[in-house]
Amino acid sequence: MSPDTTRVLGQIERGEIWCGPDAARAIAARAEEQYGGAWPRPTATPAPDGPE
Repeated sequence: MSPDTTRVLGQIERGEIWCGPDAARAIAARAEEQYGGAWPRPTATPAPDGPE
């Protein structure tokens, strides 16, 4: 492992860095709250023949 990898893994183990899906959701929620709909969510579109 590189020195950077070792350092970052140590920070994660010590709880100095928050990472993973929960962290990503929290960061996205903060950004959306601050900037609004800057990243619109895709909307579901019905199939051309209608719902199945």
